[in-house]
Amino acid sequence: MALISICTPATTANLGPGFDCLGIALELYNKLEASWEGTTDFNDVPGFEAATWLQIHTKVAITGEGGDKLTKGGMNLFFEALSDVLALPCGGYLFPVNLSLQFTNNIPLARGLGSSAACILSALCLGKAILADMGHEIDEESLLSKAIKFDYYPDNVIPAFFGGACLSIVQNDALPLVFPLEIPEELNFVLAIPELIIRSAEAREVLPKTVIFKEAVENSALLGALILSLEKGDFTHLAGLVKSPLHVSYRSQLIPGYRRVEKAAYNHGALAFTISGAGPSVLALAIDNCQEIGSAMVEAFGQVGITARYFISKMDSGGIRVKNK
Repeated sequence: MALISICTPATTANLGPGFDCLGIALELYNKLEASWEGTTDFNDVPGFEAATWLQIHTKVAITGEGGDKLTKGGMNLFFEALSDVLALPCGGYLFPVNLSLQFTNNIPLARGLGSSAACILSALCLGKAILADMGHEIDEESLLSKAIKFDYYPDNVIPAFFGGACLSIVQNDALPLVFPLEIPEELNFVLAIPELIIRSAEAREVLPKTVIFKEAVENSALLGALILSLEKGDFTHLAGLVKSPLHVSYRSQLIPGYRRVEKAAYNHGALAFTISGAGPSVLALAIDNCQEIGSAMVEAFGQVGITARYFISKMDSGGIRVKNK
């Protein structure tokens, strides 16, 4: 029997002007333990049915975030990614026998913390391990290409895979150019997570269809200055650099009490404040007073009738981890 464990980090994307291209891995993880008893070739399963076949023939147990919802049919994305990587070049599929999956989820769903990217990567890395068990290999580039295909944008997938902070530049059909960034060790990420779901599609619908030239220039300048400030450890202007005319002002309207929460974070010592990913989670960057900042943000959400929680994280530097057991 083959047995592996996969640990995938959450991510916070955009950081204001890094829209769809900048992300940072966090020390919050989804864990998967998987076992199977060999594999078998299937040549008579149509591609559109492969994910369904896998889902029906897999034993799944989920604890933690989204457990009830995912158990009741919310695992489609995982099995679509898994079936994609198990497709053989010559046709057909190499399916695992008696596949059993135990998920321990700590990343909240649809909260702007990269839960979809973590799901996709764990499925693809599981597929890679299943193929390797039978002597088939898939290279890193192919795996990342599939991950971006399923998640559409690289800002969560790339840092979740490699760890650290990554700036990714999309290149048509080629893999994005990836530039690792240095983040000062003393920097903390304080995230407030409201009990409110905003789907990525919904967060995109509120964005304008076209970009004003002046705003594009402003956003480019902000991103360059943000990267320089973070790499130099100069936080003097950080609060102004995490603004973005491209999305923050639009998406913040979907988050009740956003300005109140922002004010609370700054009043308690935050260096910067912005939306995490597409929201609704919000991110404060801080050196000190992290507990106070987190509590103040939760209290501010409560003042507008929204229950919230917070957690404090350093940057994860390891990315996804796969271990044979």
